[in-house]
Amino acid sequence: MQHVARALLSIAALTSAAAAQPPSRPAPGAAVKIAVVEFTPGAEAAGMTANAKRWLQAQLSATLHDTRRLRVYDTGHTRRASQAALSAINHDSSTAAAVQLGRQLGVAYVLTGTVTRYTPQGDGGSGSATLRTRLVDVATGRVHHAGETVQTGTGVMRTGGEAEMHARVMKPAIDALTTTLLTALPAAP
Repeated sequence: MQHVARALLSIAALTSAAAAQPPSRPAPGAAVKIAVVEFTPGAEAAGMTANAKRWLQAQLSATLHDTRRLRVYDTGHTRRASQAALSAINHDSSTAAAVQLGRQLGVAYVLTGTVTRYTPQGDGGSGSATLRTRLVDVATGRVHHAGETVQTGTGVMRTGGEAEMHARVMKPAIDALTTTLLTALPAAP
């Protein structure tokens, strides 16, 4: 019984000592925390469904995570935290709303965006999309990347449905955007 009591006291002492330690800085080369907000469709993206917006956010988050340079904050939590201010986060020229969201979520960067064009084409045409994005540094409010990713379908689309649009247009756009974002991130300290 005394051994159990000593073990519990030892665990309690170690736990309180660990809790008292300030959080350590990420090691050089460690993954950086980022939140990806749900992109807002523009006037030329009226055909983009709520499901397509969620797919874009989830697929972009997964692709960024797969690089192992970024730790992407949970998309469901990000979506809930950003809904009230989504227009300000994605459309304002100021970064204040994105910085506020980033602080709330405890991330280093917030990726904001709009889909300015979303054109699924069937009957032998190829779809296209344009993503306008900003990568905002939460600590400084500085924009590390602001630009457009324009993607035309990688092949003929027969139905013009969401699955084809995702595979032939949106996924290649996400891959191109991921490469751009990784270049835009500052080097690890």
